[in-house]
Amino acid sequence: MSMSMSTSNQLLEVLQGEKVLLAPMTESHRSGLMDVLQNPQIWEFTWRKITTAEQVDQLIDTALMNKENGTELPFTMIEKSTGRIIGTTRLFLKEAQHRNAEIGCTWISPDYWRTKVNTEAKSLLLHYVFEQLAYLRVQFSVSGYNLRSQQAVARLGAVKEGVLRKNRIKTDGTIHDNVIFSILDAEWPAVKENLNYLLNVKYS
Repeated sequence: MSMSMSTSNQLLEVLQGEKVLLAPMTESHRSGLMDVLQNPQIWEFTWRKITTAEQVDQLIDTALMNKENGTELPFTMIEKSTGRIIGTTRLFLKEAQHRNAEIGCTWISPDYWRTKVNTEAKSLLLHYVFEQLAYLRVQFSVSGYNLRSQQAVARLGAVKEGVLRKNRIKTDGTIHDNVIFSILDAEWPAVKENLNYLLNVKYS
């Protein structure tokens, strides 16, 4: 499933699935990510308002900086068959001392929506978190307006814990709730079985 890559502060992995691989984000990915992340469809139901190349550059700068300081593991999503960069996703490790992580900043080219790519990427991250890092909990935080993403997280088997009301303000003044989901280590075997079903039956 994975190949080790060394960094200055921790072991990172290239996580490989059938259709997609998750490579630790590097500067060499910037151009491909810029092409993907300037699509306005990606940001329609998020609390961010990204409309310029400069804003995308800033997102990538922040991800790479936080990778260096060890608080985040940003990954670039690459289609295995073509080598094309198709998106990005991230592990937030600010609660690493409690063996908690958050999966977020998952932004995928609309060309790959409603395919197995997002489900496979989540599966790779969850295997990594629970089976290699031996964490206790993984959290997802989704905008209250983003019903598509909420449904996708729930379909994995994550438990909806509650809503952080009026938690984010978009630059256009829109106020967003954040809906919190989680998966615990004790729930992981059932979630893994469900993911196997989704990847091998539903999307086959």
